[in-house]
Amino acid sequence: MRCLLWRQHRGQLLWTAVVLAVAGAVMVVVAHAADRWQRDYARWLAQLRASGCSLPTKTDAVVHAPAPACQALLSRYPDGQQSSFAQAYNFAIPVFEEGMPVLMVVIGVLVGAPLIAREVEQRTQLVAWTQSISRRRWYVTKTGVLATGLALTGLLAGVANDHVQIPLNRGGLTSSRWIWFFSIDLAPAAEAVLAFALAAVIGAYLRRTLAAIGAALVSFLALFLLAAWAVRSLTPTSTATTPRGTPDNAWGVGGGRYHPAEQYWPLQLIYLAIALVLAIALFTLGWRATRPRHIV
Repeated sequence: MRCLLWRQHRGQLLWTAVVLAVAGAVMVVVAHAADRWQRDYARWLAQLRASGCSLPTKTDAVVHAPAPACQALLSRYPDGQQSSFAQAYNFAIPVFEEGMPVLMVVIGVLVGAPLIAREVEQRTQLVAWTQSISRRRWYVTKTGVLATGLALTGLLAGVANDHVQIPLNRGGLTSSRWIWFFSIDLAPAAEAVLAFALAAVIGAYLRRTLAAIGAALVSFLALFLLAAWAVRSLTPTSTATTPRGTPDNAWGVGGGRYHPAEQYWPLQLIYLAIALVLAIALFTLGWRATRPRHIV
């Protein structure tokens, strides 16, 4: 069974590793560059103080200094820290915050869609499911090993992405860690496994790989919105009791309700649990679709 898994899925393993390596390299470069940008900005502030120049205000307003030396220094960051940092790293929002979930879903779908559909298309299920290895063992081993591999891939990507968001948040690109909730830490692993399970079961019923890929990508959006809504709205929240409203580092839900910062990891675990429960239910449906009377 191990040899079968390796022969059939080594190509998927290779391109997944390449994609993950490239994404990791980009994360390292961007995080390092963002840290260096902020060190340079701190040195610039020190130069302003040493030269006796007026410092930028907290609201990032432009400071007009009469001295030519001060004007030359201020010209490096005329709009202040937040605006200047955003101009340099605004691309990170679609690339990392929004792109990471998309990447994990695409990988999960491309691995899951051919799992059964390709066997039926090539008629190899007539051989694979009639040998000494039972159909149950074939299905459980394949789905279990591949789902575990995708979960580890998503976990590595999520932890790496978490390290990227730290300097980006510190530079003012986003306001809190909650904005990155679905793209860091455990969330990418949950999305990869759920996308894999969804694509596998759709492929089992449609019996066409390309059709399963398209249907899974569209269907995943509905499952994602459902899971995200459940995590955000159905879990316990706190209620703002002060005129300030929700505190800093909180996830606002609306109506004065919010998730405090200490709920971050519990909600990550809940999101992962919801995805795993949905994936198990989908795997069960996929198992039913492999019955001989369903595939001829």
